[in-house]
Amino acid sequence: MSLTGLVVLILLSAFAIYCMLGKNGRGAKNYIIRNTIGVYVMILGLLSIIKSNLGLIQGFYLGIVTLIISILTLFVFKRDYKKCQILNVIGIVVGVAATYFAYIR
Repeated sequence: MSLTGLVVLILLSAFAIYCMLGKNGRGAKNYIIRNTIGVYVMILGLLSIIKSNLGLIQGFYLGIVTLIISILTLFVFKRDYKKCQILNVIGIVVGVAATYFAYIR
């Protein structure tokens, strides 16, 4: 992964975490923000699964964990705001690590 790609990935993830945790946690109660971040986590997981042949195998396994977290956020715990907030933040952190591992050469 290039330095520019890593910077963009970290900036987008930091913005997503800020939107989720900002304003005293009111971002988790807004379903548009919650679902958008859930889809972002799903995209990170799918990207790391698809591109895992370029890098380390840990990217594949962390991508599967990220995909499971995003499915839990979007479909299982969609009414429980606090669990969604925690799972989305964990999913973003694991998804960034998975994407980074998937693109290591």
